[in-house]
Amino acid sequence: MASSATTDLTRPDLTRNGDVDLVRLCQAGDRRAFAELVRRHGPVLRTHLRRMGAQGADADDMAQEAFIAAYEHLAEYRFDGPFSAWLKRIASRRYLKKVRKDARYVLSDDMSAYEPEAQADPGLKAHNLDAALQRLKPVEQLCVTLNFSGDLSHQDIADELKIPLGTVKSHIRRALDQLKSALAVPTVTPPTVNSIALDTGS
Repeated sequence: MASSATTDLTRPDLTRNGDVDLVRLCQAGDRRAFAELVRRHGPVLRTHLRRMGAQGADADDMAQEAFIAAYEHLAEYRFDGPFSAWLKRIASRRYLKKVRKDARYVLSDDMSAYEPEAQADPGLKAHNLDAALQRLKPVEQLCVTLNFSGDLSHQDIADELKIPLGTVKSHIRRALDQLKSALAVPTVTPPTVNSIALDTGS
């Protein structure tokens, strides 16, 4: 027990290291450093995958696959941008491979194939970004997430999805318009002097 406690005390606290330092430690063979990167970025990566359209366990599995791929290709990380962005690009491309196998559904503009959960009140605003994204067509959800979360350009998305650049721009524009509407905070009109008087019975 004493030797184990001594070992724990001599190990550096990797939670204090930045991503760049952790990657360099990983490249030098420190697996604990990579475990810290997984702990640090796992939730964000799974959220990114879910926002693209991955469901439940699929998002978890693909996040794990993306981390494995990142570990195997750490030498390709050029330190020219955030490590999290590099991870998201890896995860995005792995998800897109899956999307291409069922492109008729995901890339279709036919809403009959996509039935979002019924809303109790059609005028009800979404309480968060995830709920608002779920209201989009799958292709719009995918394109806008790849652009803003995955940091892919419009041209990159067009190339990956094999669809025209103009179509990508239209999907993203429609998605942003719908998200803006869904997330808008209703304007509350302040009470007038007359309405206050009526409420108080004056």
